[in-house]
Amino acid sequence: MTETAVQAHLAQRVTPGRRRNTTPRGTSIAFGSGVSAMHVSRRTTTKHRLIAIVKTSDQNGQAASPGWNPNLMTKITRLLLCTCEETMSISPETAAKALGGVSVKTANRLCTADLDVASRALESGDGTMIACGQMSALFAELAEDLGAEVRLSTVDIRDRAGWTADPDATAKQAALLAEAALSQPETPVRDVISEGTCLVLGAAEVALPAASALATSLAVTCVLPETTDDLIPTDTYDVAIGRLRSATGALGGFAVTLDAFRPLDPGGRGPATFGDPSDGARSTCDIILDLRGDGPLFPADHKREGYVRADPGDPLAVRDAIARATDLQGVFVKPLYIRFEESLCAHSRSSRPGCELFLTVCPTGAIVPDGDHVAIDPDICAGCGACASVCPSGAASYDDPPVGHLFLR
Repeated sequence: MTETAVQAHLAQRVTPGRRRNTTPRGTSIAFGSGVSAMHVSRRTTTKHRLIAIVKTSDQNGQAASPGWNPNLMTKITRLLLCTCEETMSISPETAAKALGGVSVKTANRLCTADLDVASRALESGDGTMIACGQMSALFAELAEDLGAEVRLSTVDIRDRAGWTADPDATAKQAALLAEAALSQPETPVRDVISEGTCLVLGAAEVALPAASALATSLAVTCVLPETTDDLIPTDTYDVAIGRLRSATGALGGFAVTLDAFRPLDPGGRGPATFGDPSDGARSTCDIILDLRGDGPLFPADHKREGYVRADPGDPLAVRDAIARATDLQGVFVKPLYIRFEESLCAHSRSSRPGCELFLTVCPTGAIVPDGDHVAIDPDICAGCGACASVCPSGAASYDDPPVGHLFLR
């Protein structure tokens, strides 16, 4: 059956509330192809961050740095310095110069007795930087109460350059203030869409209850290694027998190949029956829940978004895996950590020996040969930056933050 024929076959939906096994018996199969798939496809309106991949960042996937408010839209014209109850030395003149001559106000207890100083500064309508990172949550709450969120920025100079044996740490304080005032470059991102099509792998006694729990919110296909005598066909998720040959991809874009694939026949009376076995059956899914108890399907599997694995002998671990898989539907923001210039790549063109290290250093396996250069899969890349550190030609560079911004700092 061709891919086009498969899609046409799956388009023949059944009456809502009923479900039949729509898995074709050919080399192309479709997971979660019944009514549940239509239900899940409407659950992709909210954007989420890929928490396991994104470093400390704002809601736009933009890398955050101490003292920078990503929502700050007003130019900083006022600086508030605090001696933290006279336990550190400060220099208003040096600080003002570091920020281009802004107005500077000093206090001794800015977070308690002198909190009104911060209130008046935020009410003034000026962009205000408060040199106290430890109480940033308090000042953020104050700014929210005053409707001044876009006018507040905070930075830590006390722990980094205030409480020190250095009799004159004002130069470092000034550098920290100047760095916090820099405009932060946005990290390139892309949307990853998961419509909730989930493949569950494992023995029947663990995989079937997990599939049943997931089927309330995901479109589920459960692939078992062998049949079981007490298996009862269900209309809430698909069941099949098969042996996984390979799996590639990440959240929203897994591709799997199975051998000895036999879809469940939902008709008939008595024990469940399955179709004829087929080798090389291929399909795609958004999520993989691996309860086989074998080794992981991917290198550094804890970094592979969309792949959830648990020990089938640990009920608590299985329950946690089901909960994590349930959350993997929607639109997710994926940072693109590595900038790659194909024109600089010397992989095959120059036969550079360093490229062998470049290909093997990636813990997630995101780098593969691609003709005269290499290809980096952004969905698999976890952002460790190891490839950029060993690339012999400079074709790969870390882009969060960009090299230019590092020199600017």
